[in-house]
Amino acid sequence: MKKALGLFIMGLMLFSIFSVHAVSAADYTPKDIPLNSDEAKARFKADLQWYLQYGHFVISNGPYMLVMYSPENLYLKLEKFTGARTIYTNTLPKDGYADVIEYQGVQNPENVILQIAKGEYDLGMFAFAAGKYQGLGADVLANLNLYKSASSYNELTFNTYHDPDKDAPLVTVGDQVYFNPFAIREVRFAMNFLVSRDYIVQNIYQGSGAPMLGCIRPSHPANKYFEPVYKALGITGAGNEQLALQMIDQAMQKAAQEVANYGHTLEKKDGMWYFDGQPVTVKFIIRIEDERKEIGLYVADLLEKKVGFKVDRLLWDRQKAGQVVFAKPPSNYEWNIYTGGWGTSGIPSVWIDDYTAWFYAAWYGYVPGAVEPKHVNTVTVEEALKYIGNGDVNAGLQKIGAEYYTNADKLGPMLKWTEEELTYLLTYFVISKDAVEGTPHINADLVPTDPIKITTKEQYWDLQKISMLIGLLESERVFMIETWEFYPANKQRVVKIVPEASTGIGQRWSIMTAQTPDKHLKIAQFASTGAMFMSAFNPVGGLSDVYSVRVWNLIRDYGATTNFDGIVTPYRCKWNLERGDFTVPDDAVIYNQTQGWIAENAGKTAKVKVTVTCDFGEWHNGVKGNIDDLKYYIAFLYTWAYKDGADDPYYDEGLGGTAGTLGNILGWQWTDDGYVVYGTYEHPLADDMTAGFYVFYPTLPWELYWAMGELVAKSKEYGIDKTYSFSSGAEGVLWLDLLTKEHVDDLANVMLKISGLTWDDVTKTPTTTQPPTTSSPSPTETTSSPSPTQSPTETTTTPTGGTSTTTYVVVGLVIIIIAGAAWYFTKKK
Repeated sequence: MKKALGLFIMGLMLFSIFSVHAVSAADYTPKDIPLNSDEAKARFKADLQWYLQYGHFVISNGPYMLVMYSPENLYLKLEKFTGARTIYTNTLPKDGYADVIEYQGVQNPENVILQIAKGEYDLGMFAFAAGKYQGLGADVLANLNLYKSASSYNELTFNTYHDPDKDAPLVTVGDQVYFNPFAIREVRFAMNFLVSRDYIVQNIYQGSGAPMLGCIRPSHPANKYFEPVYKALGITGAGNEQLALQMIDQAMQKAAQEVANYGHTLEKKDGMWYFDGQPVTVKFIIRIEDERKEIGLYVADLLEKKVGFKVDRLLWDRQKAGQVVFAKPPSNYEWNIYTGGWGTSGIPSVWIDDYTAWFYAAWYGYVPGAVEPKHVNTVTVEEALKYIGNGDVNAGLQKIGAEYYTNADKLGPMLKWTEEELTYLLTYFVISKDAVEGTPHINADLVPTDPIKITTKEQYWDLQKISMLIGLLESERVFMIETWEFYPANKQRVVKIVPEASTGIGQRWSIMTAQTPDKHLKIAQFASTGAMFMSAFNPVGGLSDVYSVRVWNLIRDYGATTNFDGIVTPYRCKWNLERGDFTVPDDAVIYNQTQGWIAENAGKTAKVKVTVTCDFGEWHNGVKGNIDDLKYYIAFLYTWAYKDGADDPYYDEGLGGTAGTLGNILGWQWTDDGYVVYGTYEHPLADDMTAGFYVFYPTLPWELYWAMGELVAKSKEYGIDKTYSFSSGAEGVLWLDLLTKEHVDDLANVMLKISGLTWDDVTKTPTTTQPPTTSSPSPTETTSSPSPTQSPTETTTTPTGGTSTTTYVVVGLVIIIIAGAAWYFTKKK
């Protein structure tokens, strides 16, 4: 999927918004809908009334409304939305069967399975290996239906940071200097051989899984294309411990010479490595909620007993781990390894356009860490092919079974590319110097002025193989296994449900189709102690864990999404796709933060013209949607994706990848119910992927995007002494959360000042200087409050174009935002 899509999904909506005339970067006043207009005031009033009633600002347009959230009780309640919604497909559900869906965070899996068997819960939004159920007894199993999922997988994430001004794996924090063995690429690569994935499958998962050698799951339809890459590198499920130890020893001996140049010592004594006389210590964050605990302890023993590193085993839950690994700069050097986990909450497509970008590239994905400074890719295409070809690029191409790039000359300038430039081409199918100029982590000087395009299936898969090859050689993350797990449901209560072959019932469509006799669905969801979700609940740069995404996907709707056949299909939007050469008209515009809507590309040639028609229906607060929601949402994306000047407050580096998507769009012509869009991106083989890239659909009302943007960009100007971000929870920065009381109170104040309303206007009661206190009700409707169970993994959202499709986040967006089209949302677990 394309990042735009993903960003879409994540909700990339950023502030910016509105204006068809030149404005200053600090002044955004929509010309079409002045903020002091009756319509704008009515919208702000409706949002604020919703906030007073429900205590949050999660106002969307999907089949369910969020009516109760009690974080201290790990409880959440959804009710069916009965407002106007038109769905443009007959192959996916429009409405949910249940009138009420309750989520209860739980902790003890064995007890929860028993409660599901007793009917205290209807189903578990968690999955376990078959062995977890085997000891429960025939009477328990007789009351359960188990739905298989092959959608979760585990990996080791490495902190690869070292001081950028040193040619040695040294990290300086304050006045302390550390040695980071995983800043050494060869040490990371050796982990592919040190670890026996077969051992993990057989001894930790009791056979309920399969070795996973790269970022494509063994059960994914695209996995077959990468088998030659794994073979060329010699990576197998069994591993090769002797080879791994030899590789690590050689790399450490080289590092000893490097650190000596800076006055430090590195030596091995009695089987252990010492830096400046102290043991080389690895801080290993090991998630405790599931089998990753056993995986972590197994790997820790290998590193300590075989390699000679002292291991500090940090047995942490998902909340504590996420706050360090994903919210803080890796340069803080608080960790070396993390047991990462991922889950898919959507339907897979064979086209894996941005998979390697997401997992291995800093310009686009979730490489360690989620915030800068990210991993620096150094291996070039030429170096990677020479590595497997014994010094010969042509031999390397032959080993991976290349069909289009049959010799080095055909690769041309790409030989000098790293994973960054290569994954950009794979994500957008075209790359040029102008397109990538200024994109973080991409070296535009390596990219020719004349565009390079992907036009054939053979070219596509050759480049995907090379990208996977480089990702494995870099090994900033090393994948372990795909897990085969089973979701439990009560056989008497859940009388009908539609599972999906890959994800089981762990996605939107199954929950929507779950039928119970009383139309009341009670779901037990893993939750860490004190936290229902791992990431902030905002669709711009939050929603990056599988747990929040599963809930959000019931609350929001898609413009387009992936059908059960893996094809992108219309949902709230429909389209007509035309390929060819089209001259961009004079009235086709893009958004510029300082100039408004401008016809910057008039007269240029587009390869694609897509006419998109959308249903805007109603928002959950009863306000009717319209074209302005879409138009200002897209303006919002432009504003936050591009940095206009060094101190642009309306820019979030976590969303910068959206610029790549928007850069493929040459102009928009607005209609009453959609738009005509002209662009340069086209999937060489799939019309559905091409069309999905250009489908943009908002998941919040326009005024809410705008108010969030104002809070993030200039909170101090609204009298708020806090700093907010859409996508980061770094030190001193609050990760904007539409469910957190402190955050929504501040957002309400911003909305009042923007609109000129008072609380008296909103409530018809005496005006107060502070927002009314909102409290989180206790979960009185829930039947029981079992001790919370940890949810297994973290997931992240994988992006794609502008469409709204869930893939196994991102959170597009993260984020998700419409992850859509061809692959599922990838989410941190």
